[in-house]
Amino acid sequence: MNQTETEIFHPDSLFLKEETRKTRWAIPYHHECLNARVNNLLVAQKDCIKGKKVLDLASHIGTFSYAALKMGAKEVVGVEIEKELVEKSLRLFRHHQVDPSRYRFEQAEILSYLERNRDSFDTVLCFGLLYYLADPYRLLELLSGVGAKTILLDTFTAYYAAIQGKEASSIRAQMEESTFSLPLMIYILTQPDKPDYTLPKPFIHKEKNLVLQGLPTKPLLETFFDSLGWEHKQLDWSDYVQKPVHWMNLISAQDKKASHWADLYATEIRISYRLTVEEHRKNE
Repeated sequence: MNQTETEIFHPDSLFLKEETRKTRWAIPYHHECLNARVNNLLVAQKDCIKGKKVLDLASHIGTFSYAALKMGAKEVVGVEIEKELVEKSLRLFRHHQVDPSRYRFEQAEILSYLERNRDSFDTVLCFGLLYYLADPYRLLELLSGVGAKTILLDTFTAYYAAIQGKEASSIRAQMEESTFSLPLMIYILTQPDKPDYTLPKPFIHKEKNLVLQGLPTKPLLETFFDSLGWEHKQLDWSDYVQKPVHWMNLISAQDKKASHWADLYATEIRISYRLTVEEHRKNE
């Protein structure tokens, strides 16, 4: 880790010890990657964290919620669909003796929560959520209703569908490189039961339990933002990239195993934005 960076999570942090995603190839929650992401996604955006009321969507075990509070957030509300993850978040926060008046965790399906939410927030964290939805634009629409000035978004793009999953080779065979510069969505089928959580709205297809995921290209994402009247600034990950890499260098299992976590950001398989909600849109 760069010496000028903030180390929110030490190697022996209980958040890291309790984390089950440390060894996955895509955005592993190990010491280096987690602190780098905290620095780029939160610390570098500290003006919209310190003293603010923050909504953390798909908060998992509360890792980014905790980091936001350590940075001086006034209050954090985490929303997570899995009861076990909410309970683990509460245990971790109690262990770290976090003032209970500064946080709340709710078990809820994200879209349902946003549809019925009456609270108002300054900032929304939307990390690792958008690509799990069949209709990601619906989530973005609902975020316009929480009163937030800033939304911090980190998500996979359509490139991910071309490198991961059973249909990846078929997708690659039917798409030119230039296709990813078009505003389009790739839909893929996946199993709802993941190691740590279950995706909502499953259906039966050929005797299999499946859910539909929507993965937009970068141009489509930015079309979404423009349609909602949001200013968007793509976050720069170049300080963390170790070498030049193309998304097609991450196709095989061997390629993935040999990759560095920042390769995903270098190739825009993963992408991050700071979104500013215009005042006239917030007050409509």
